[in-house]
Amino acid sequence: MLKTPDAFPLTSRTRPARHLAMLCSLVSGLFASLPVQAATTPLATDILPSGVPLPVPSPTFSPPEEDASTEMLGTMGGARTWLGKKGVRITLQDVEELWGLASGGMQRGATYDGMTAVALSLDTGKAFGWQGGLLNVSALQIRGRSFTGERLGALNTVSGYDAGRSTRLFELWYGQSFLNSTLDVRVGTLDLDTEFLVSQNASFFLNSSFGWPLSTSSNLYSGGPSWPYSAVGGRVKWRPAAPLVLMGAITNDNPTHGPFYSDISASQRDPSGTLFSTKGGALFMGEAQLWLDAAKQIGGRDDVALPGVWKVGGLYDTGRFPDQRYDDQRGLLASPDSSGSPFYHQGNWMAYFVIDQMIWRKEKGSGKTINFFARATLSNGTTSRFSSEIQSGFTFDELLPGRPDDTLGLAWGTSLYGLRAKENTHDSFRLGTNTAGALVPEHHLEFTYQAAATPWLIVQPDFQYFWNVGGTSLNPQTGKHIRNGVVTGLNLTTTF
Repeated sequence: MLKTPDAFPLTSRTRPARHLAMLCSLVSGLFASLPVQAATTPLATDILPSGVPLPVPSPTFSPPEEDASTEMLGTMGGARTWLGKKGVRITLQDVEELWGLASGGMQRGATYDGMTAVALSLDTGKAFGWQGGLLNVSALQIRGRSFTGERLGALNTVSGYDAGRSTRLFELWYGQSFLNSTLDVRVGTLDLDTEFLVSQNASFFLNSSFGWPLSTSSNLYSGGPSWPYSAVGGRVKWRPAAPLVLMGAITNDNPTHGPFYSDISASQRDPSGTLFSTKGGALFMGEAQLWLDAAKQIGGRDDVALPGVWKVGGLYDTGRFPDQRYDDQRGLLASPDSSGSPFYHQGNWMAYFVIDQMIWRKEKGSGKTINFFARATLSNGTTSRFSSEIQSGFTFDELLPGRPDDTLGLAWGTSLYGLRAKENTHDSFRLGTNTAGALVPEHHLEFTYQAAATPWLIVQPDFQYFWNVGGTSLNPQTGKHIRNGVVTGLNLTTTF
């Protein structure tokens, strides 16, 4: 598989307010005597929601090195080299996907989706002498149809690119580093799902749940500040000691400023990504990361490094969230006499734990490795339809003979319904209003192979199997049982 430099899998973008810019100026002057590097440079793959190359675990803030061989257009006749000296970096990526439903689900057949993304960053130190600053802007063009919505009917979409069609601004942020690059601040419009709640190994898989999971995408307004949406806010990342990293963010909780339940999709409410909503609640998110070498911690060995990262974090949203059982008159939502409008509670929360760990390496410095990941979430069962979620899997690097840049992966995930959601279903059975049968956890298994056809073209065939498609025992539209889904797909990712 294509390797990226030792760096965080980072992404988020921003525009500073006047008072924050003044604060940055004062603080940068205070630490002018310290060596200052540019703020954390996002990896080129951070703009991709799934199927991304895995960075080697490292707690440092080292920006990725430029490598023209990983881009189809190379140096563009020297233009990229010239722009790099001026502090300008441009990346252009294109994704083409084809998905087919072999059996089960709702309707057999094939569906296409695609995405083109462009990102531009400006190192203010190289550009005009403002040390430690980085301006970043990115945009997306999303096309095609929703395979999951039209053919499969699953809760977890088969791909992160299975999203509403639009041409939109993605992120716009300014970042500033302090204290010899151990402190990094960003303000503007941010996408949180490439820094928070991330499993580096899980991001290799295409199913969207291995990126921003169902427990956030279904329990927050518009799915929260996650691809392809961003929200106005700020993020702080601090490395107080070599193995420890602390992060915190505050953003608007509703990127597209719509109601929690709506017949209008989020992409239709804000098709250009320029709404910059500041209405609604505030989303607070925090995470602590501990980076370690398992070989040293467990066996005391120095001859084979087994890097990994363990993360614990959570979020709190100050907005108003619907009760999963009771209506606005404090009656049962399942009752034939119900208003159909849920009672709304103030605030919602979620906690999570992530492990990314290399568990085997052929020898010191070898790229032949086996890596393990696990992620678990726990949410408020009163207002969250899904109160917990679990994902786990393995990736196998460079184990195929003659294919040193290829990776294999096998992963599984499931989401469990909250207590109030299950009670609501029991109410509907008792009152005779049930049309979708019992709530049953949806499970999905993914086997994928990422082949580096060239340094700039990744070919990724994919297989996914779904149990309990849609999380119910019956299709609410037909009243018939939904058979388990067998899905095959192909992802082509090109970096220009």
